[in-house]
Order: sequence, then C-alpha cells, then structure tokens
Amino acid sequence: MRGGINYQVNEIFIKSCIFTPGVSKHAEKEIARENGARTWADLGKELNIYSYNTAETYKQVWHDFATWAKENAGLRDIEKTSSEHISSYLESRIADGVKYTTFEKECAALAKFENALNAYSEKFERGNQYNFRDAIKEIKVEAREILDRSIETRAYDNPKALIDNIKDDFYKTIASIQYEGGARINEVWQIEKSDLHGLREDPLTGETRGWIEVEGKGGKEREIAVSQETYQRIAEFVERQENLHFDKDSYREALKEAAEISGQDYTGSHGLRWNFAQERMEELSEKTSLTYEEKLQQVSWEMGHERADITEHYLRK
Repeated sequence: MRGGINYQVNEIFIKSCIFTPGVSKHAEKEIARENGARTWADLGKELNIYSYNTAETYKQVWHDFATWAKENAGLRDIEKTSSEHISSYLESRIADGVKYTTFEKECAALAKFENALNAYSEKFERGNQYNFRDAIKEIKVEAREILDRSIETRAYDNPKALIDNIKDDFYKTIASIQYEGGARINEVWQIEKSDLHGLREDPLTGETRGWIEVEGKGGKEREIAVSQETYQRIAEFVERQENLHFDKDSYREALKEAAEISGQDYTGSHGLRWNFAQERMEELSEKTSLTYEEKLQQVSWEMGHERADITEHYLRK
C-alpha cells in the first residue's frame, strides 16, 4: 500500500469496514455463535468494532504499532505486517514496563487489527491472510509473569531445593532444563532427539555444557545450554520416547508440591526462568569482562528475547 504509514492505517480502518457503529454487538455475537463460534477467541475473529470509544482506543494502538514498526523494523507497507512485527512490538512494550492492563488493551487492539487486515484483503482481493492471535496469546503469558507488580520477584528462594524435592525424575529433568537453560515450558515440551547438539564449551565462561536447540516465540530457534548431568538425562529420555512431551498441568502440580515441601512460595514454572536470569547475570559478572549492557543483552538472547532491557525485569529482588 502506498502513502505514509499513518495514512495506511486510516485506510485499513475505513475501507475494511471494521467499524460498524449502530450495529448490535449482541446480535452479531448470536450470529457468530450460530455460525459455529464457541470460544471468546472464535467470537473475536468474527466481531467488528461497535463503539466510538473502542474505535478511538484501538485505532490509536494501531497507529502506535505502525509508527514503531516503521522506525524499528523498516515496515513501510502496512499490508506486510507479520506476526513477528506484532511480537516485537509487544516485547518492546514489556521492556517499557507498561501496566499489564494497558498491555492487555493493546493485545486486544492488535488482535482486532488482524480482523481489519483480513477484511481489507478479502474486500480488495489482495490474497493476504493474517494471523496475529497465536503470537499474541504466547507473549501474553510471559507479559503477565513480568508485568504483574503484585509480586516483587518470581524467582524461587532456593531453586535447587525445589528441584531436589520433585518426586518424578522426568519432571525433575524438565525443571532442570528451565532453571539451567532459561527455557519456557512450551520450548521444553517440543524438544526431540534431533534437537540435542552435544557437549561443547560455553564461549563466554569456558564451562563444558550440553547444547539443545529450542523453538521459541514466532518459530525463532536458538540454543540453550544445560549441565552435562541434565543433558545426559535428557538424552536418556529422548532415546526411549523420542521427545520430551509431557502433561503441563501435572508438571505444575509437581512443582507446587516441591515448593511446599521445600518451604517456598510457588511462583509457577516461569519462576525458574527468573532464577536463570539472575544467576546467569551473576555468572557473567564473575567470569567475563562484559559491560552491564552487554550482559543484559546476552541474557535476553539466551532467554529468547531481543531487547536487552527486558532482562532487567527479571532482576527484581
């Protein structure tokens, strides 16, 4: 699409016909349900924007996103917006430390932006299809863990004691991967035999560790490093069952029980990523000559983030 980025946003807003004031949202919901919509996500894909206040709020988020994407990702054609652009923008908002309620509002607005772009593409036969909701859903989980200020830190007081008190050896291994490698629960779940890359030195500390490829947000792949002992246990498990698929709810229950036994507050599986960030920063401080900013960036990359300042949220004590 030609024109300035804000002009393009206005074109999508107007010509997609996403804004339909005067139409009953309740009636539209009923129609959507009759057409098969069952969940709130299903309804969100079918519904337009019906109130002037919501239209003004959402449109402003679209403009903010488009301006950011142009300045930081070189996006000049709004029709080329990708889920990666959306994820990167939302990650920047996490780094900015916005309130979680504000973050939720922006997620809702960008999900509706998906609707508008799809409607525009269909109306003008552009042949484009957009799906931002999967990326939004994934990053919202992490945003809640980082932006919720009701808890000073989610790191466990004694992560080693927590892991030692997990009764199931398989879940103990899963927790070790999160703690030692800084991996998200969904990243661990996807590990297969072909993802094991063997033992080699950590280029920053010289320690020999086991390297594993994981797939993060937006399909981005990276390597994480774990202790040789944990790597050997992983290799044994995937040799028997080909992957590390597990019941996430049962795993969380195992963590909760171990937290109680070890006398700690349960902060979810994500708490182990907080421990990783804090301990990795300390390790890099002791064993490297990296500047503070370089250490922040390195830990962010190792955790699957792009922006260095996101690490600072994990360092809260």
